[in-house]
Amino acid sequence: MQDLIQQVQLWLFTIGAPAWLQRPGSWVALGCGLLALVLVIRMILKRTKQVAVERGLEPEAGGVFGSLTPALAAQIPGSEKERTEFAAMLRQAGFYSRTAMASVYAYRFLLLVFPLVCAGLIAIFSPRSQTFRILFVGAFIAIALSIIPRLYIFFRRRKRLTEINNGLADMLDMLGMCLSGGMPLSASLDHVAKNLTNYPALADELLIMKRQAEVSSLKHALADFANRLDTPEVRQVASLLSRGDQLGSSISRNLLDQADHFRTARRQMATMQANRTPVFLTFPLMFCFAPAVLILLMSPSFMQLSEFLSPSNTRNPLANNESISTDRIVETLESLDQSIPQNTSPAGRPSLAPPAGPPTR
Repeated sequence: MQDLIQQVQLWLFTIGAPAWLQRPGSWVALGCGLLALVLVIRMILKRTKQVAVERGLEPEAGGVFGSLTPALAAQIPGSEKERTEFAAMLRQAGFYSRTAMASVYAYRFLLLVFPLVCAGLIAIFSPRSQTFRILFVGAFIAIALSIIPRLYIFFRRRKRLTEINNGLADMLDMLGMCLSGGMPLSASLDHVAKNLTNYPALADELLIMKRQAEVSSLKHALADFANRLDTPEVRQVASLLSRGDQLGSSISRNLLDQADHFRTARRQMATMQANRTPVFLTFPLMFCFAPAVLILLMSPSFMQLSEFLSPSNTRNPLANNESISTDRIVETLESLDQSIPQNTSPAGRPSLAPPAGPPTR
């Protein structure tokens, strides 16, 4: 037993483990900690079933992780208002399963805990100086991963609602032609849903509305259709169909007019987005192209200024606040083949001619 402990200590010393981890007492403490963690998790899984039922997560229905899904989902805190809004977002994204919200919350909990556990294990076997950095990176990754499921639902919802709004005009045209041909509304919805292949999300919504109308009433189906998607365009369509059902009059012409209105609105929206394009292009031009152009235009000037302040062949007399003598000025001008007027000083040395003064009277 002693030899085994020494071999383990030697292996830990070889891999650079902390000194406290090389002691047998720390091994016992870690084992007890893991055992306590397992017991706590087991108690949580047992006691959160009632909480999951109260929150409407339906543990008996299972989920993506089976019977563990409600218990895992219950670990994510959230108010009743937040869960209601998220349930509406799931319906708009096309997730109609009763366990969809529990599955998403379970994913969020696992994506939050797994990086933290991995960071803790890595910190145990790493030098003490790296512990804070490892834990900080693990916490950052855990927070980022826990947001991914909600972001996926958000972008899927936006894409699906855009597809549905884009297909409303074609749907109204087909529905108006079916009604003008004498087909009942239920059969018209079924026919449009089967032939609306370019917009599968809208076709699914029409099938759901048709089945709800068969089970209860068309008024209830239209109200649920408007509340489920909750967009102004869908509410206009639901209101138009509901008014036609209540009055019992032909609404085929109204449907065609509404389709033309939707197309006009889409055309105006496309024009508005096209007008915004130059404004959006200003930022790439400012931060990407403008610096390169400035560097290209200003580089010669900066190079000449640098050569003047720090000449490559001679020493800059201005660097040490030195004065420039007359002889040096003359030598510099002569080296540049510049002719200058000269006067002879009493010592026989050339000097610069004084500048001409104003004429005397």
